Amino acid sequence: MSTRPLPARRAGGRGVAGEPRLHRRQFVLGPEPWLAAVGWVSEQISPSLHLSRCADLPVASVTDRHGTPWWLLGVALQSDDDAPAPLDQLAEHARDKLLDAYASWSGRWLLFSDTELHLDASGLVGCFYRTVRRGPKAELWVSSSLALIAALPEGEPVSPAAPGLHLGKGMDWYPPPRSRFAGVKKLLPTQILSLVEPEGRVVARPPLADVPKPKTYEGALDILQRTLVTSLRRLRERPDGTWLPLTSGLDSRLILAAARHADLPVSTFTQTYPLMESGDRRLPPLLARAVGYEHRELRPRRFSRDRQALFDAHTAGDCADGDRRFFAHGQWEMFTPPAIILRGGVFELGRCYFHGRFPEPDAEDLVHAISTRFHFREFHPTSCAHFAGIAEWVEWAAATSYAALDWRDRLYLEQRIAGWVSSIEQALDLTAYERLYIANCHTYLATVLTLPESARRDGQHHTDLIGRMAPELLRFPFNPVDGRLRLPRRLRDEWHEFAARPRKRRYAAYVAQRGAGRARDALARLRGDRTAAGD
Repeated sequence: MSTRPLPARRAGGRGVAGEPRLHRRQFVLGPEPWLAAVGWVSEQISPSLHLSRCADLPVASVTDRHGTPWWLLGVALQSDDDAPAPLDQLAEHARDKLLDAYASWSGRWLLFSDTELHLDASGLVGCFYRTVRRGPKAELWVSSSLALIAALPEGEPVSPAAPGLHLGKGMDWYPPPRSRFAGVKKLLPTQILSLVEPEGRVVARPPLADVPKPKTYEGALDILQRTLVTSLRRLRERPDGTWLPLTSGLDSRLILAAARHADLPVSTFTQTYPLMESGDRRLPPLLARAVGYEHRELRPRRFSRDRQALFDAHTAGDCADGDRRFFAHGQWEMFTPPAIILRGGVFELGRCYFHGRFPEPDAEDLVHAISTRFHFREFHPTSCAHFAGIAEWVEWAAATSYAALDWRDRLYLEQRIAGWVSSIEQALDLTAYERLYIANCHTYLATVLTLPESARRDGQHHTDLIGRMAPELLRFPFNPVDGRLRLPRRLRDEWHEFAARPRKRRYAAYVAQRGAGRARDALARLRGDRTAAGD
């Protein structure tokens, strides 16, 4: 058995350690080294494979019992309290199915050898790849950064296959396995990428680990609770401070309860913004105080166009999330690094997120159903990435169907998480903070999907888990409606889009035109209702 951390070196000569930095925590795998930015290092993996990376990206290597060296990028937490640490567990691995070794790992990570590459349970380290031809020679390049994979030195130029994204408009991510650029693919979490074939061949990996089905509902809750709490207890071994963004919703409160149960020191915070729900502003300090944690409110600073441009350059326009706004207003550097941020964006896989949007479990034409539901013809009429990406995903899902996974839950796993959430996480790699997902674990996901749909739809299992670990948190309502005028989410998105583009008159005219159209539609409906009532 052999385990060793790889060398790390701080970037020198530019900026302060906590300041945002282009290409931070990114990596490139290819046939030759590429030091893409100041502070990058490179290591030869095999005669035809080099790992080039930012020195801030955690990397370690281990050799398994077959004699195969593996490299772990990112942070993996062991969620099984009876199992050794991830690297030690991998070092003892001697079976053919590597999934058996990492099924219990949570966090945000990626694993590769000199022949193949594996994503974590839901693909939170987004992985782009493309084939570059130099004369008769074809080369495979892989990167966590769309910006870097699209700008390879001496590589063929790539062209956009889609226009830019807009927050809250249709499918506001580029659906994998396609990307924004023609010729660049994005790996799905149910795919293993071969690194020895220049064409980037993929093989299927089960979307869920084989776990014994709990005999009872309470038995399932036992496993879910143990998985979350054990992951958090592993963080007590790290010197970094731990922070939790709190809202009035379910996910962050579940993490708060699990942290309290794990006796993990945590500080909480809330990033405020215009038109914010009053419950999200009012309840977080009360929730934190109820379990003995401090809370901070992070208010926006002056908007910075330069910071927004840095965000877009780092992502190559791959992310249009609200965190783009937080970053541009300086709300992602308001506490001292190093720090770990606990995130909750995976939990909704267990709450039937897409079941209400797609009520038919056996849709005949998934491509049509998805493109219609996400208004492709309205918001993405010229986007080859959207139409071809969903068509290719449907074809892959049909060829690798899994009986225990409803297609709507798989849509959430491979599109909402691996497509949308992973793009947000890559964007926030700009900051000096590590971000981890304790539900991003094969064991957790496989177990939660054994629960009855009736319990999952309303999040009863999450409420019950909170009641087990910190019942005092159930005294406060979830996402309360307090009588204040509640603006529809789409209208709030319109406002944020407008606020981020104050000089674009064409966009302002577009907003006004859409608003007038919706007002006319509402007035017509009102008149129709009155006419019907009169009849």
